[in-house]
Amino acid sequence: MKNFIGVVMALALLRIQGKKPSNGYCVGAKCFTVYTDNVDFNSARKSCREKEGHLMTVRTTVADNVISDLLTGVQGSFWIGLRYTDESCSDSSLDLKGYSWITGDKRTNFTNWKSTEKVCSQRCVSLSKDDLKWTERHCNDAIEGYLCEHNNAIKCERLTSASTVLYETPLGFSREDLIEVPQRTNATRKDLGTKHTCVEGQWYAAPWNCEIYKGGCNHSCIKKNDAYICTCPPGYRLQSNAVSCSKAHDDPCLHASCSHECSAMGDDYECHCKPGFQLSGDRKTCKDINECDDDRLCPGENSHCVNTDGGFDCRCKDGFKKGKDTCEDYDECVSGPCEHICINTEGSYYCECGEGYKVSSEDKDKCALYCQDWECPAVSCDPNNPFQCDCPRGFIIEERSTEYFCIDIDECEMFYCDQICNNTAGGYICSCTQGFNLIDNTQCVQKEIVDGSSTTTTFDIFSPTSRSPTEIPAISAGCLLGITLCIIVVIIVMVCLILCILKHQGKIDRYKFHNEVCIVCNK
Repeated sequence: MKNFIGVVMALALLRIQGKKPSNGYCVGAKCFTVYTDNVDFNSARKSCREKEGHLMTVRTTVADNVISDLLTGVQGSFWIGLRYTDESCSDSSLDLKGYSWITGDKRTNFTNWKSTEKVCSQRCVSLSKDDLKWTERHCNDAIEGYLCEHNNAIKCERLTSASTVLYETPLGFSREDLIEVPQRTNATRKDLGTKHTCVEGQWYAAPWNCEIYKGGCNHSCIKKNDAYICTCPPGYRLQSNAVSCSKAHDDPCLHASCSHECSAMGDDYECHCKPGFQLSGDRKTCKDINECDDDRLCPGENSHCVNTDGGFDCRCKDGFKKGKDTCEDYDECVSGPCEHICINTEGSYYCECGEGYKVSSEDKDKCALYCQDWECPAVSCDPNNPFQCDCPRGFIIEERSTEYFCIDIDECEMFYCDQICNNTAGGYICSCTQGFNLIDNTQCVQKEIVDGSSTTTTFDIFSPTSRSPTEIPAISAGCLLGITLCIIVVIIVMVCLILCILKHQGKIDRYKFHNEVCIVCNK
């Protein structure tokens, strides 16, 4: 049974998707389909390959008779798998005139050329319902359709039944008169409504695994005691065919209030839960099962399990993506996140910068100008405005002759630090005298217990917490008094200088006491 489930799940994924064929038939361990779609030869060839087949090879009269059936009710010309690949003209003395089947060989027991004359330009072959004759034409012509051929070596015989059976094939067509049935076909008996599926040459009756076409159930499917059963909505009862539902006026499930599914048990009922859920203590409510409690579900150190409503999902950790069987490293550098150089690592990446730059402390993907000395040449200068140059943070531009340099700003002159300031290239370092602690990188607060050592903290101009030159620092009372005294002295000196200048110009000779002031100033 486990082998059956595995095979059916694998085969279910292989059912033909996309455009459905207009008709199809199976005979001689082959299945043939017809598609009505205006395409050229190469497009038709590609389409058949995508459907796990190839353009039809008409090697026998049996295949020719199938074509007559396939083209019933359709008009126009259709590509078959015959083409000419040589550079010379076709040879009318040969059965296939030098043409080859799309499979690469020239074997055939049947030919049906419309013309036996040699042809030098047409390279592909089509036919129509009118006479089924092989007609040579240009491969680039867009005609009405094409015929595909599929292997059908593993097949089921038609179901033995006096009733009509509808066969729904994985190739996209349905018929009631199939003799050879391709595997993955679902069959429905019209008299009983029972369903079967063909797997590896054998028929299996529904219900089967609920994950495959709802177990063949018309409504829904549940698993109970390692078996799969079909269920019906409230007010309906499961028919004797075990898959169909019919109206039931006395259905006990009508008032059962089951969270998910309900099945009638005579005059009683029983509640069931969908896959991924289990019944609560009240035997009615369904609660989610946390499948992630099972460590075996998502193996691998780079994946983790995420519980979902009624199931689970294996997801990869950041920096990894799902591969064939495991989570593989995702190369983030492909998307170019770094401004300069990107280095991929397992599960992540990091950025590096070119000469004269370093990784920004504010954005790891960006590069900031960097100068490790007191001055560096300015970069990216505008030829029309030389002062429009780029300098690292903490530097200012300076003109020297015809060149421009970035000069370090002495932040210590701006009194950023409470006590001791040490200027560095592009930044500064604040420290405190013995008995004080450095707070917020700049302020000194007296310790309660002196440990005999001073505290220092490096302040990098590139740090996100750094203070720009335009910010006003906190100033202590001692610093404020010193600044006030300096300002008073400067004012006195300036007054003295102004009075002396006025005296020399002869404007205050009559005020003798001013001379005394100037003498004092000169001293």
